[in-house]
Amino acid sequence: MQSMITKCSLVLGVVLLFASCSKDDDQPTAAKPSISITEIGSGNSKTAYAGSDLHLDAEVVAPGTIASITVDIHAEGSSPWHFDSVYTEGFAGQKNANFHKHIDIPENATPGHYHIHFTVKDQLGQETEMEAELEIRVDATLPTLGELEVSPNTAGTDLHLDAEINAPNKIAKVVVEIHGGSYENEVEYTDAAMVGQTSYHFHKHIDISAAPAGHYHVHIKVIDQANKEREFEDHFDKK
Repeated sequence: MQSMITKCSLVLGVVLLFASCSKDDDQPTAAKPSISITEIGSGNSKTAYAGSDLHLDAEVVAPGTIASITVDIHAEGSSPWHFDSVYTEGFAGQKNANFHKHIDIPENATPGHYHIHFTVKDQLGQETEMEAELEIRVDATLPTLGELEVSPNTAGTDLHLDAEINAPNKIAKVVVEIHGGSYENEVEYTDAAMVGQTSYHFHKHIDISAAPAGHYHVHIKVIDQANKEREFEDHFDKK
């Protein structure tokens, strides 16, 4: 009888050991994703303007490898605008990434306080969420940019920019930034014919011969003489 009990105890111990190992195998073996939101709005002002865009920048680290990044923006009160988007392209499969997006805010977005929920899910099913605050304002005196033309020449050495600028508070300067991969180029314009004007036909050619083939983002920041600024974004491919 004692022998039988001993054998049963051994069998039970083995079963429990395997069950424990199986449970351990089911547990994630990597730390949860971490998020560092570095910029909400121009200069991390945590403000944006209806009819403009929101600059959102964050650093993401996911030892378990990124599966998706979700951004949800909703008003504290009522607003016809609610933003919810899932990003995978350029992020899925990466262990760390710089999240840099410009989110369009429609003109009918209700001014006031909004909540931003930034969620990263890894390929182990783990999620990390960070919440931040945003204020949307209305300002009819902000600079505006008409239809923007962004086109590289056939040789890929010259980038053509063309747009109409309107600035009720008069133009102070225009800053153009081009970036993609490891390439970055920033050019500041303070043309005598442009500075102090409320409207101006902006037409420039920028040397991009040093940029390798790839996809590029163009940011045009218009700053007025009241120190108000508005940034516009477009993109192009260099073959």
